[in-house]
Amino acid sequence: MQYLINTVPTLRFILRECFAHANCLTVLASTLFIFVIDLHLPLGVAAGAPYALVIFATLWIGGIGSTYAIAVLGFVFTIAGYFLSPGIEAPLHIVIINRALTLMLIVCAAVMVIKIKRAHIDIAALMNRALVDPITDFKNKQAFENELSGEIQRCKRYERQLSLAIVETQNQSAINEIAQEIRANIRITDFPYSINRDTFAIVFTETSLAESKSACEIIHKQIGAKQRKQAPGAIKIGIAALDKTDDIAALFERASDALSVAKSNEAAVATLPQVTSNDKPPVAAILLRSRSG
Repeated sequence: MQYLINTVPTLRFILRECFAHANCLTVLASTLFIFVIDLHLPLGVAAGAPYALVIFATLWIGGIGSTYAIAVLGFVFTIAGYFLSPGIEAPLHIVIINRALTLMLIVCAAVMVIKIKRAHIDIAALMNRALVDPITDFKNKQAFENELSGEIQRCKRYERQLSLAIVETQNQSAINEIAQEIRANIRITDFPYSINRDTFAIVFTETSLAESKSACEIIHKQIGAKQRKQAPGAIKIGIAALDKTDDIAALFERASDALSVAKSNEAAVATLPQVTSNDKPPVAAILLRSRSG
């Protein structure tokens, strides 16, 4: 059963890729079908006009390159159809005008679709920038709330572990340095966030409370070594592990309570429930590999 659960994300990825490839094949097949129909119709029939519809169908396919490719094919096939189509049903000047209008329609459709795709890209970039803190380059509080909620649902569904750490600093002049140390000392599967000017959050996926504490102690040690002369004891970290009944508010509140314990006890890192050094598993060092490792 656990094996089947583990394969679900892979199956979703495969289905998504197959769907994308199916769209590409459908659009290409439609283009070729229109060309074949054009070859069997006499000149004077506007059989090339449907190329514009196929170009609009490339909106289903990501990237601008697909639109360029179908537009070029439609353009070439329209010209080829003029020379390869059997017979003529209308005066030559009418045929030439029809072909010219079809070529203009293909160009206009391609321009419109490319502009739409570029607009979507720009909007996506703006939305991404709106979710990123410009100072630390970490995702901000809005992204934290959105993504943590989804991660909690995923962990509950597949019975995975998750821990949340809240890092607070009193040395706001060193925010960038602190952010760099956090990023350098967590795994690529962990997610750092900037909650406000002096508070960070780290979501440790697939990680127990003891393993998260080990990671945070390393982060505190690295930051403390650099910041001790400027602001001794400026970094405090509180950590909480996801419980089956938790939602985002309950998990964040418990991590905040752990942070309060760290402040009141003058400890570097505190957890709720408390975790001692004897509780740390022997494989923690493997999980603490850095992003660069």
